[in-house]
Amino acid sequence: MAGERMSHDMNLLQPGTQLDGRYEVVRLLGQGGMATVYEVRHLGLHSTHALKVLNEDLARNDDIRARFLAEGRIQARLRHPHIVQVTEIVTTPVAGLVMDYIEGPTLGEFCRGQGLEPRVLLEVFLPVLDAMEEAHKRGVVHRDLKPDNIIIGKDTRGRLQPMVTDFGIAKLVEEGPGGKARTQAGARMGTLLYMSPEQIRGAGEVDARTDIFSLGAILYEATTGKVAFHAASDFDTMKSIVEGTYEPPERVVGGLHPVIAGCIRKALAVDPAERFQDCAAFREALENAFDAGAQAPQKPSRSYAVTQVENPPARTPPDAFAPTYVPNVVRFPNAGTPSPTPPAPQAIAPVTPAPVQSAPVTTVRVGQRQVVQASPAAMTQPEGSPAVAVLLNLFCLSGGGQIYNGQTAKGVLGILASIFLISMMSNGGAGGCLGVTGYLTFYVASIVDAYKVAARRQRGWHVGPWEFF
Repeated sequence: MAGERMSHDMNLLQPGTQLDGRYEVVRLLGQGGMATVYEVRHLGLHSTHALKVLNEDLARNDDIRARFLAEGRIQARLRHPHIVQVTEIVTTPVAGLVMDYIEGPTLGEFCRGQGLEPRVLLEVFLPVLDAMEEAHKRGVVHRDLKPDNIIIGKDTRGRLQPMVTDFGIAKLVEEGPGGKARTQAGARMGTLLYMSPEQIRGAGEVDARTDIFSLGAILYEATTGKVAFHAASDFDTMKSIVEGTYEPPERVVGGLHPVIAGCIRKALAVDPAERFQDCAAFREALENAFDAGAQAPQKPSRSYAVTQVENPPARTPPDAFAPTYVPNVVRFPNAGTPSPTPPAPQAIAPVTPAPVQSAPVTTVRVGQRQVVQASPAAMTQPEGSPAVAVLLNLFCLSGGGQIYNGQTAKGVLGILASIFLISMMSNGGAGGCLGVTGYLTFYVASIVDAYKVAARRQRGWHVGPWEFF
């Protein structure tokens, strides 16, 4: 074993190695069963890039090498702010793909074992839909979308910037008989936990709706912190995907917005004809989720079976990835490394939906280094009505709207402040004038505060007990 490891390490590019006389290896970023990724520096521009090369044993395989170079050609033609750009191919001393260097964790690491709160969920997922819409317009079907193929970088303003990468098994869609778009025939490819039913069946015709199914599985995981399809064996996992059986997301996350649950359900439809037909439709439904009167997408005829899973397993803990984990740098997961299969559920039995019960405190990650604690009660607080909040402050003492918004302590303090200012008004003189001015200012501010906080609640956002407009 030690001899094999030493031989394998000797095949790695050492820092200082030059490629095509233009790039210099800086350090190793990550290594897996299929490919190795390095940080490299352009010798002329002094710019930083990522270099992906096939492992030596695979590079000897003509088919794998052809697929690897096809990945470079496919990804190079996709120019979008949320797709990792392949900029060049090097050939000496090894063949490799030069691409953008992105700092940040993968989506799998960003939300491992915990769902994202709605604002962050949309901030991460909508750009991914934009990126895949562009790929589909250019006739590219990814076929291996998964959380570990989405890197969460940041733009120059510090905002989250998700980037789609690893088009290693993507295919260009070509015109088949009768003018119908179809992918080139091939073996079943992809990562099992995110494969569509048609990929499981090895169907010859695989189009953009296959990616939409994978995006639905990713959205499920980003929302709940759990994988959608988990079973004791690969066979049982494939059976669940083909039959469309998974734990309803609204059972995993109490109080989940029905439109988000409906979008997941539609994207994971067994029949491709019942899914979103393109990423634009998927994006529109999800983007409008918190608009007043937004309707959940129609439930597919073959959707999930009503199942109850006790203690659904979370994603594999970070320790499982320790050998290849590189903190705060770009990672390009290897297609040859299968995703871990979560443990088998303890029990599966048909049940009727039940009200959400109390649960332990849930951790919600809202940024790469920012983690907040939110109790289930806070995450499932009822939607607010801005009109009711304003009326309570208009016709009652200032603070009524705040109490309505669930900010009891702030509301009581507002009522006491109103009583104090009214008492000042009755004194007359300079104190009375000051009381009138203070009361009117406080009165208007409390109305604005009640309205804005209630509007946030109506959109499904969590509101803290002391949060102001």
